[in-house]
Amino acid sequence: MSYSIEGKNIVIIGGARGIGGISAKRFAAQGANVATFDMRDDEGMALAEEATKAGPGRVIYRHLDVVDFDQIKPCIDWAAEELGGIDALLDVAGGSLPSKAEETSEADWDWHLGANMKATGLVCQAVFPHMKERGGTMTLIAAGGALKDRPILLASYSASKGAVISYSRSVAAEWAPYNIRVNCVNPVMSSPGELKTLAAMGEAEQAKFQQQIHESIPLGRMGDIETELSPVLQFLISDAAKYITSQIIAVDGGLCPLR
Repeated sequence: MSYSIEGKNIVIIGGARGIGGISAKRFAAQGANVATFDMRDDEGMALAEEATKAGPGRVIYRHLDVVDFDQIKPCIDWAAEELGGIDALLDVAGGSLPSKAEETSEADWDWHLGANMKATGLVCQAVFPHMKERGGTMTLIAAGGALKDRPILLASYSASKGAVISYSRSVAAEWAPYNIRVNCVNPVMSSPGELKTLAAMGEAEQAKFQQQIHESIPLGRMGDIETELSPVLQFLISDAAKYITSQIIAVDGGLCPLR
């Protein structure tokens, strides 16, 4: 069975950089046609141009703020028209606003549930009609925090990602008759945000941070998006994974074993 995604039409929500951006470049390099959405327009357009120039696939870009919910369906319909259909969705959009559990504001609750859960559900609903007759895959990025008692100061974030996991399993069952597969991936990766945080630390703080990673992750380091996560995402999109659905795939160095 081939891991090829050549010719597949893929939508990435949150595709200007990080997991979405690196995956968009990989998918295009494998011959896929990719539509990316993000709020970072300069980065998104530059990445699309670079990936398309490199080929053999292509990347197109359009602005989307996922918490402006009325934007979602028109954007997905645009992608389907521009690509000639949708075979796969990768939803990476969202984020976290750290706070003590007892001090989390109603606004932060609303943002976490809106950006991480409601937007994800509305994206999947918008994609569904385009997969109903042809089948397809939906891969949703969740988090290990949805399944364990860490990280601290992110209770509302973890709750929203737990909702993503529950949602994915419900729609995986509901949409299986249409040959639509839905899976969650829990990654622990080096990211622009992590590097920015490290850069702001002193030498002693950096050493403490790295020690905490070494102690909490059995493999002793953060993962690499390009070499250790995006190949897994490609596999889930490919026909090699056509019998995999309703699963939580941990790409986390052993941080959160699933039972």
